Amino acid sequence: MPVTVLSPAFDQSVTALADHPVITEMATDLLGATPEQLSTLLSASGAPNNRFMALANERFAERTGSHAQYLGTVARAVAARLAESRAPDPGPANASDATPRAQSTATS
Repeated sequence: MPVTVLSPAFDQSVTALADHPVITEMATDLLGATPEQLSTLLSASGAPNNRFMALANERFAERTGSHAQYLGTVARAVAARLAESRAPDPGPANASDATPRAQSTATS
C-alpha cells in the first residue's frame, strides 16, 4: 500500500484554497455526481487521482488566470469542499439553539 506524506505547507495551501469561489463552484458542480462517477476522480479514501488533479488545475487556471502553489492542492481543496457539502446537516441541534434566542429576544 503506497503512503503519501504531505508537508504542512501543502496542507496550508489546501486550506487556503478551500474558501475560494472557484473551488466552491467546482465542488458544487460535483454534488450531483454518483459514487460511481466520483470513483473515477477520487480514491476510496477521498484522495484525488492524477486525472482529477490535472482537470482541477486546468479549470482553476482557466477561471482565475493563476496556478496553485502545489500540484494537487486544487483537487484536494475541491474534494474537501465536496465532502463538507455532502456531510449530513447537524439539523435539530442548530434549530433548537436558535429557537430560545429568538424567543428570548422577542420577549425582551
